Amino acid sequence: MPSINFAQVKGLEPVPAGNYLATIVKAEAGMSKKDNEKIDIQWKIEGGPQDGRIIFDTLTFTEKALFRVKATLKGLGFPETFKGEVKVDQLIGKSARLTVDIQAGEGVDDAGEAYPPRNRVKKVAPR
Repeated sequence: MPSINFAQVKGLEPVPAGNYLATIVKAEAGMSKKDNEKIDIQWKIEGGPQDGRIIFDTLTFTEKALFRVKATLKGLGFPETFKGEVKVDQLIGKSARLTVDIQAGEGVDDAGEAYPPRNRVKKVAPR
């Protein structure tokens, strides 16, 4: 039977704020809670003490957030003149230099527990 020792299991703490080389290992298209198109991204850090850690990011395709979508895609090497659909298979395997900070948790979950702090991707730049 599988076993576990809770005392030896580390929590999912955010990575320290800073700059990281990372590659997109997973990207999934979907809809946000407010019925906006989005792409959920998992970045895998390459090198350094945080090697292998995953940073979660979401690109939401709303008028207010398109500036961030554009900045992210440009950081991944999309041309300044890009126009069209963004397909998740275009993103998987792309690498960039991320600037990451830590965002305080907001709100509470269904059990009344406060959400913990999490990483936020502030900038995506070419490697």
